[in-house]
Amino acid sequence: MTPEEISAWELFLAGIPIFSGLSNEELRKIAQKMQLLSLPKGATLFRQGDEPDDLFIIASGLVRVVHLRGNEEVVDAFLGRGETLGEGGVLTGERRTASVQLVSTCEFLRLPRADFHEILRENPSISIHLTHVLTKRLIQTTRGAPKKLAESTQFFAFYCACETEERHLLSVHLGLQLLEQTRRRVLLIDMNPDAGAVAQYLGFKSQPVTRQLLLSMNLRDPGRIRTLSQQHVSGLEVLSIPAENLSGSLLSGIYLFVNFLREAHDLVLVSLSGPVGPVEEKVLLEADKVVLLGSISCLSQYRKLEEEFSPLVPESRLLRAWCGDNPPEDVLRAGQGRDLVIPWNSVIKEKMNSGFGIYEALETSPKTRSAVERLARRLGHIRIGLACGSGAALGYSIIGILKVFKREGIPIDLVSGTSMGALIGGLAAVGMEPEEMESVALRIDKFWMYSRLFLDLSVPRSGIFSGDSLLNLYRSLFGQKKFLDCEIPFACVATDIETGEEIIINDGNLAEAVRASSSLPVIFEPYLMNGRYLIDGGLVNPVPVRVVSDQGADVLISINLTLPASSYTGRKDHSTENPKAPAILGAPSLARVFFHMIYTAEYEIAKSRSGLSQIVIQPDIKGFSWSDLHRAQEIIRAGEEAAEKQVPFIKALIPYFADRCQVPLRLASAWR
Repeated sequence: MTPEEISAWELFLAGIPIFSGLSNEELRKIAQKMQLLSLPKGATLFRQGDEPDDLFIIASGLVRVVHLRGNEEVVDAFLGRGETLGEGGVLTGERRTASVQLVSTCEFLRLPRADFHEILRENPSISIHLTHVLTKRLIQTTRGAPKKLAESTQFFAFYCACETEERHLLSVHLGLQLLEQTRRRVLLIDMNPDAGAVAQYLGFKSQPVTRQLLLSMNLRDPGRIRTLSQQHVSGLEVLSIPAENLSGSLLSGIYLFVNFLREAHDLVLVSLSGPVGPVEEKVLLEADKVVLLGSISCLSQYRKLEEEFSPLVPESRLLRAWCGDNPPEDVLRAGQGRDLVIPWNSVIKEKMNSGFGIYEALETSPKTRSAVERLARRLGHIRIGLACGSGAALGYSIIGILKVFKREGIPIDLVSGTSMGALIGGLAAVGMEPEEMESVALRIDKFWMYSRLFLDLSVPRSGIFSGDSLLNLYRSLFGQKKFLDCEIPFACVATDIETGEEIIINDGNLAEAVRASSSLPVIFEPYLMNGRYLIDGGLVNPVPVRVVSDQGADVLISINLTLPASSYTGRKDHSTENPKAPAILGAPSLARVFFHMIYTAEYEIAKSRSGLSQIVIQPDIKGFSWSDLHRAQEIIRAGEEAAEKQVPFIKALIPYFADRCQVPLRLASAWR
């Protein structure tokens, strides 16, 4: 290292706990022995079981410390700038007890073991400080799990192939919603060619960072770098810097620059557009998640970016988003890892061009705002998943629960459902309001039910009723919508009657999928879908919590409508029956035996999986029967009462409801 670099590292080493109290001369000697090492994101610094050859100090970046417990990899800690690594091994000579993986591109100071022992002999006080560091780390490890990656700094790239107005507004709102939804420190970096325009939407004077300023700065000085951003009253920080200003001779230092920005913030969002150049490529490689936003007017640019992203961004880190309605079928994906549609209309653009503020421009499109909020929760790892349980008429209680969620502003990001839960959950996913669901439910009385069912009688081979009327009802509610048309990602559960397998349906026609999920065995004929005969999913998964968890939910809320069979209709007392009557006449009917068998199986399955959810809502539905479709109002009210009791516990899990912003932003109901 040059004398200038050694001098800079002296100041850095003075802040490292194990070197605390050493003189400037001693720190200079140590700095002279240090070797600089840079490794890319995803690399491994050392592995569990390796020889302890070196001591490392993180000069820039973030690492994950893990160890193997059997075949399972356990995360011990996330460590950043100023933390030491491998000190125990170089002190004792024992092999590495853990592996160190790079979460971001990192820069390390490496001190060979022989040099470390020489320094120890000359400065015995280091051993005392080193003991304190090791003891503290041991205590943290034994106390339980470390911070999740979701709780450490995250770095996102928001790459836009859309109109300028769309890019500006969505970049600003995504930054603000990351702040509002997560209540964490957020930095929005505008790296577009017109950098500074985003800041203007927030009321700042456009002050993009110049290349000359960057060349005159020490990119290893976090304090100086932090002075470059502008802070909104909400707490959102904005840094305007055209990507080209970081090119050329500054390109090699971009990781240092980015890492110091990450250290000062919890979430960093980089807004980008245009071709993928050298700077954009490094940002894409470093990002934890890349959002590629397209629109119909820039479709060719979107497809070109997809090609350029292919060698740079793995599918696991890429989220495709579409600005506008009706995206081309080959652009977005349905299913578990499905992508996002952000509704857009011409009125938004007109308002922006007419001088309306960033909030007012979205007033005419609440669905656009909700989609951005949903994207922010997805990036912030606080997606709320709702698992809607099976229960036929008892599923009406889910409508009551949704009414309370709407009133309280509790958002839903992912939905799964079984049987009646698939119907209600599917309607919520396509955007039907709870009040509209309630109106549909209240129109169903005994006459409607029996007239439809008896018209649906079939030759009883595999079911008493064909289920055609049921399918027609679902088609009247869903139309020809597919899973890809859902505003909220949705999946439902059915059972393969021939194999007993749980079948998760998250693609294709919604009405047909819900019909398959709600095919109560013996009552309705199995539904043939994709070569399988499917029946009610409640037989294998009456409360599909695992399904919504696999979709990516972070906060799991389940609605359990299962109870012991006796809770639905009560146990009949046979002791007072006429002793002269044949016993067989007092025995439960065939229908009663069948449905109690179903109730018991579903109750036991649901009970065994209840621990997966943070919140379980279980309405008081004792005394109601699966066939009480004509008692919708009472059952809906039971759902409302159950949800109202859980509201404080649900809100405690969602940062959105915490009052941590410096100045609260405009809090809009997720249902508006």
